Amino acid sequence: MEVDTDGALSSHLSAGTAQLNTHVAAKSPTAHRDPEAVAAKRRLAEAQLAYGRGKKTKVHSIRDKKLRGSLKLLEEKYKDATLKARDAEILLENDFGFLEPEGELERTYKVRQDDIRKDVAVETAKNGFELKLEGLGPYTADYTRNGRELLLAGRKGHVATMDWRDGKLGCELQLNETIRDAKWLHNNQSFAVAQKKYVYIYDRAGVEIHKLQKHIEVTNMEFLPYHFLLATIGNAGYLKYTDTSTGQMVAELPTKQGSPTAFGQNPHNAIMHVGHQNGTVSLWSPNSTAPLVKLLAHRGPVRTLAIDREGRYMVSAGQDLRMSVWDVRMFKE
Repeated sequence: MEVDTDGALSSHLSAGTAQLNTHVAAKSPTAHRDPEAVAAKRRLAEAQLAYGRGKKTKVHSIRDKKLRGSLKLLEEKYKDATLKARDAEILLENDFGFLEPEGELERTYKVRQDDIRKDVAVETAKNGFELKLEGLGPYTADYTRNGRELLLAGRKGHVATMDWRDGKLGCELQLNETIRDAKWLHNNQSFAVAQKKYVYIYDRAGVEIHKLQKHIEVTNMEFLPYHFLLATIGNAGYLKYTDTSTGQMVAELPTKQGSPTAFGQNPHNAIMHVGHQNGTVSLWSPNSTAPLVKLLAHRGPVRTLAIDREGRYMVSAGQDLRMSVWDVRMFKE
């Protein structure tokens, strides 16, 4: 009887190779992957790329069990937060107040209010209004904290308040003297006007209720709503704080920089920012007679400045035709 040893050996080798391949495939990390696990891993990677807060902490190298457990729990919270932030993207599909050009040559800054009014809903178009204030300007404007009431003050003595949503006029005054600034106080019941020599406070009906004689030739004003303080600065360069609830002056600080060119408050911590002719911006608090910080912002006079709501960044523009964004926490541009 003849035996085909070559065929038997070949069959035995084929079976062994198949068994080895099966064993290797079972150990291979890329074999038999669950599609859901792959999708979840890809979703986590995309979330960390878009919303991650830095590198993951290496927990396994920490010997302290309690600290290692706390860090593991913290990493899980970060992971859940990034995934939730990514899942919330579906809610941001439509952005309101956005103009998108149809072609590459179209420019959105050429779109006028009349063009927008034609393409929006009828009820939305009714909210648009136009004020023609000619001959008594330039004007300064201020809104109440809820954004409903508008205060307008013209350089030549015209003062008016209005509910801009309903288009109703509150009061209108002609003071027949120079007005440099105007600000709402804690609500829409009173406002302050920096006139030619003194600062006056009027009620909602336009009736004069106070006269601040210690505030002379004021050029800029800011109201601190959480402290009930009216901060003013004038041609003499004195920064003055007045308590509007009692009428008493809280502080009078000499800036020693002359007439200011810009004035604003940090809404996060109520620190006053004053721009000067020499391009510096000084930060003031009523608790200190010296400036907290002096920052050289521009090579010429600082013309305007603003601080964001969280108090982190300051934007300043100067006569050197430059606009700068500053990190107030580190005072770096």
